[in-house]
Amino acid sequence: MLKILVTGGNGLLAHALRELQPADCDLIFLSHADFDLTAPSRMQEQLDKIAPHVVINTAAYNLVDHCEIERELSWAVNAIGPQQLAKLCAHAGIRLVHYGTDYVFDGEKKSPYFETDTPNPLNHYAAGKLAGEQAVLQTSPKHLVLRSSWIFGWHPTQTKTFVHTVLRTACEGRKLKATTDQASVPTFAPNLGQWTLELIRLGASGLFHTVNDEGINRHDWTFAILEEAVRVGLLPQAPPVEKVTTAFFNSTMRRPTYTVMSNEKLAKLLGCRPGSWRPGLRKMLAQMK
Repeated sequence: MLKILVTGGNGLLAHALRELQPADCDLIFLSHADFDLTAPSRMQEQLDKIAPHVVINTAAYNLVDHCEIERELSWAVNAIGPQQLAKLCAHAGIRLVHYGTDYVFDGEKKSPYFETDTPNPLNHYAAGKLAGEQAVLQTSPKHLVLRSSWIFGWHPTQTKTFVHTVLRTACEGRKLKATTDQASVPTFAPNLGQWTLELIRLGASGLFHTVNDEGINRHDWTFAILEEAVRVGLLPQAPPVEKVTTAFFNSTMRRPTYTVMSNEKLAKLLGCRPGSWRPGLRKMLAQMK
């Protein structure tokens, strides 16, 4: 029986892992209050007390815009925290699984990014996440970094995903606008949780892009959400979605426009395609109903 400590225990991905209930794993969930990435001595205490075989670190500071303002805090959580955790785990012979982001790329490639492509972060959030994943990989050859994007899924209390935002806006009768020049891959949290456990079982290490199969731009993703919401009865009809570009929102923070990642390496190791995000979207909306 694998004993696995999951940090960020109240979050979306932790909830997805909890729902999977793997028979061959003993999952122990700790919230931010009990396992703080900015408190190394507290982390050491918990690792000594629990003595896990594996740590899955789902904790992160992922409010992208806020990272530009709270730079010290976001860097402490996204870069320094994972580095310290990686060292503590390596010293104790514990494997660490850490999550990265598509935002480490600048979007200039315009074709799917592979694990071998050179990152070039455009903002503080991305720079912190890249520093964190590099530190984890450099600390131990046994550690595993999983880059993902546009994670969505049902959670009993949290309603912060893009899917929730789109539905809330539509239900309130407000106008929907979505960009045509931002593209990535929506990733269903339970799928990501399942791949994580599979990679642990297979003894995988290093860097993997763990996303679903189908890249899409933000406008078409919004339309897909609304279409599916109508199908399951959450909305009477799909409201129009105005097409805009990133420049419309006049943000001072630079965002990459194209961050679709290739999951070929993941598919090869799993021996099958990871599959589209569309069934996951249907499942999530059915749960919401």
